[in-house]
Amino acid sequence: MRITITTAPATECVSLQEVKFHLALATTAAEAAAYTTQDDMLNRLISTSRILTEQETGRALITQTRTFYLDAWPEKRYIELPYPRLQSAAVTYRLEDDDDYDETLSIADTDIVSEPGRVVLQPSESWPTGTLYSEKPIKIVMVCGYGDAATDVPEAIRQAILLRISDMYENRGEVVLGVSVGKIAGAVDSLLYNYVIHTRFD
Repeated sequence: MRITITTAPATECVSLQEVKFHLALATTAAEAAAYTTQDDMLNRLISTSRILTEQETGRALITQTRTFYLDAWPEKRYIELPYPRLQSAAVTYRLEDDDDYDETLSIADTDIVSEPGRVVLQPSESWPTGTLYSEKPIKIVMVCGYGDAATDVPEAIRQAILLRISDMYENRGEVVLGVSVGKIAGAVDSLLYNYVIHTRFD
């Protein structure tokens, strides 16, 4: 199994202004716009915190496209897809003598309600029987995430991201483990607890 990000999120889960308010670097929109000294660093902290949160929860947060490769059809009648929430999925596959992913799987439906989302065979259908290509023969292009806007992401996740950012901001030098880090980590874990996907995809 291999997963690649083919289209990254167009925005982040929290804005630069929200971060400046959270870190008490500004108290008004005008102050936030005027204070640009640390913008590059803050933007890096925002994206890093979002990536860490996606890794910890196993979720895609803002709408993005990921490509999921499989080496064989499953024994079950469905394929569970990583990084919910699933918005759409398209399945193509490559047979032994194909030059590319020329075959489209049209005998399955996309289940975007379940978490994780799934590609499910239609009744009375079976997975294709042709000999698959030797490497990464099945390609599933998934659009996933809560939505296009930061406000589509659950507030608990957004708060966890802000806490992570504040921790990284305050501890830019040497971090003493077990002091502020432990407190922040516990709060982040509590906020994310109900959002962690426990299905394994390896």
